[in-house]
Formats: sequence, C-alpha cells, structure tokens
Amino acid sequence: MHFGKSHLEDKREDLRSHYGKIEKTAGVTALRIAFCLLLVVLVCGAGLVIGAVRGVIDSAPDISEANIMPLGNASFIYDADGNQVQKLTGAQGNRVSISIEEIPLDMQHAIVAVEDARFYEHNGIDPSGIIRAFVVGVSHGFHFTEGASTITQQLLKNNVFTDWMEETRIQSFKRKIQEQYLAIQLEKVTSKEEILENYLNTINLGQNTLGVQAASERYFNKNVSDLTLSECAVIAAITQNPSRYNPISHPEENATRRQAVLDKMLDQGYIDQDEYDEAINDNVYDRIQAVNVEVQSSSSTSYFVDALTEQVIDDLVAEKGHTESEAYQLLYSGGLTIHSTQNTALQNICTEEINNQDNYSGNPKYSFSYRLTIQKADGSTENYSDQTILSYYQASNRNYSINFSSQEEAAAASRPTVRVRQ
Repeated sequence: MHFGKSHLEDKREDLRSHYGKIEKTAGVTALRIAFCLLLVVLVCGAGLVIGAVRGVIDSAPDISEANIMPLGNASFIYDADGNQVQKLTGAQGNRVSISIEEIPLDMQHAIVAVEDARFYEHNGIDPSGIIRAFVVGVSHGFHFTEGASTITQQLLKNNVFTDWMEETRIQSFKRKIQEQYLAIQLEKVTSKEEILENYLNTINLGQNTLGVQAASERYFNKNVSDLTLSECAVIAAITQNPSRYNPISHPEENATRRQAVLDKMLDQGYIDQDEYDEAINDNVYDRIQAVNVEVQSSSSTSYFVDALTEQVIDDLVAEKGHTESEAYQLLYSGGLTIHSTQNTALQNICTEEINNQDNYSGNPKYSFSYRLTIQKADGSTENYSDQTILSYYQASNRNYSINFSSQEEAAAASRPTVRVRQ
C-alpha cells in the first residue's frame, strides 16, 4: 500500500471528481425537471387561455343574425302639395339613412383616411394597427389612448354590442374579443361598400345628428351628395370626439382636426395638391355659422304640426295598439313619412295674422310649447307634454297658468329647473 503524499493527492482528486460529477448530474437533472415543469405550466396556461377565448367566441352573437343596420330615423311631415314642412327627431332618432351611391367619394375617403387607413385591405381587423396602438401605449407609460378598432369593429360595437357604455372592464375585454371575431366573419359575407354605408349612416356627428346625411343638413343645409371636399373634411373631423370637434361651438378645434383629415387624404392618395390647397383655403366656418342661425330661427313648429302630431299619437295608440311611450318613439325615431292636408300658403297667412298684435285688443298673452322625452336606465322612455308640466305646477298652485304677460316671462318659465336630491 502506498501512503505517499502524491498518492493521497491523487485520491483526493478522484473523490472530488466523483462528487463533482454527481453534483453536475444532479444540477442538470434539476434543470431539466424545472424546464419540464415550466413547459407543463405554459402548455396548461395556453390551454386555459385558448379555452377561455373559445368560450367567449362561442357565446358571441351569430353573424347571420347580427343586424348591422342603424336603428332610429327621423320622421318627416309633408303638406298637401308634397313639400316637406317639418322634420321630427328624438333621442337617437335624428338620422336619415341613405345609400352608399348617394354619399360622395370625398366623404367616404375622408372617413376612411382618418378612421381606418387600411379599411379596403384588411379582413376586419388590422394587426398592424393593434401593434402600433400597443407600442404607442407602452411608450406613454402603459397609457393606451390610441384606438386600434377598424371601421368594421366600430360598426359592430355601435349596432350589435349596443350596451358597451355600461360595461365593466372584464365585459369590455370579452366584447373586444367577440368584436374582432365577428369583424372577420362579417367581412366574409358582407361587402366593404355595405359595411361603410351602414357605418356612415350610424356615426354620431354632434348637434344630435346621426349619420352623414343628418350632419350635412344640420351644418350646411344641403344633401350630403352636394358637399364639397372642404365640407366633407369638416364632418369627418367630428367623428373622434363629437363634442370637442363640434364645428359650431368649437370651430378652431374642428379646423385643426380638419387639416389632419386633409393631410391624411393627401398622403394616402385620395386627393392631389391642388384639391388640398383649395379645401384648406375655404372659409367654411362662416357658412356653418350662417346655417346655424337659420336653423335656430326656424326650429319651432306651427300650430298645424302641433295638432297633427297629437292626432298621429292618438291614432298609433287607438288604431295600432301601441302604448303612448311606443307611439312617441315611433313618431320621433321611427322614420315615419306623414302626408297631411296642410295648405302651406294658407297656413303661413294664418300664422302671420295670429302673431300680429294689431289684431288683438288689450294686453296680449304669451305662452310656450314644451315637450320632453326621458330615456331611463332600463331603456324605457317617459314623455312629458305641455299638459304634464302644467299639471306639475298646478299641484302646488292650482291657479298657475302658462299664459304670461311678456315673452321674457314665458321664456323664463319654459326653462327646465333641475332639482338635486340627496
């Protein structure tokens, strides 16, 4: 046996080598086990996510039953000669639906340029838009403000998923998954033209206008088919924020956004430089203000129309079996066409004579006509008329009257009073 120093050193080295191999093998084995466990967790997690997404998709509305057409259209009253004498609108009812052929290409292209640049190329969702919105959100401290929804998704959101404003965060996440899935399905069975037509008839464009035709009438007093490029850009500028970009109350904000619309149209090849320059130099906001004054001065209804609307309500209740609430909803949002016996020339003479103070002796009295429809949280509506308001005041003062000695008193009494209850 050898117990020399070199022999002992060799023995120690063999032992270290042996235990090193064991430790190395154990480390590799542990690493493999950890990797396998991680792989199992990832696979199980992916399975759960896929299952959850599949469950959300399976609970989505059937695309064959999804109605993408906007609901609620204005009603119109015509005189005995077929002339339009009054437009009746209510909440969610100031819309005049028109076909895509009646909407000028400038209007179509302005909306597409600012809302969904790849609308004509994508299949319902825009992956590059989603990635861009994500990158912008991350770069701004995970504050996601840039939208990635396509026009197809927005149409489904407005006309199919109509309760989105009351959603919780989880419900919103679920709806977005269903929205993207249905957008792809919708584009398989519906043309781009039909999708864009319904979208242009749906969108909120401020001043209680829904759709481009109602907006064209409100801001320019003309059909949308007669709009210029400059006017189309004004309306397209409203879509992102109908309150902030209202061209009547915030013309400067709208003008900034309108230039962005025209910039995008130029960049995307929808217009050339000459068309761009002409539109930019158009003093369009003076025309809008002039139309606004005209609309406000002609917004009141005639005595004939007041009596006619009451008769229509009575007929809808008595002959068609509707409740009073349903009848009001139909009249102001049902897109009715009402032909009357009114002789407009004679009516104008009567109105002029009735309002001529020289035809009255003593002190004239002034009154007002006031109607209000309230939409409740459960979707039902409640209507208030002149008589309802009179009854409300007479409950505390039986001698209260809506006849006043001056126009100022009548105007003051007609202003609604808001009472806050704690």
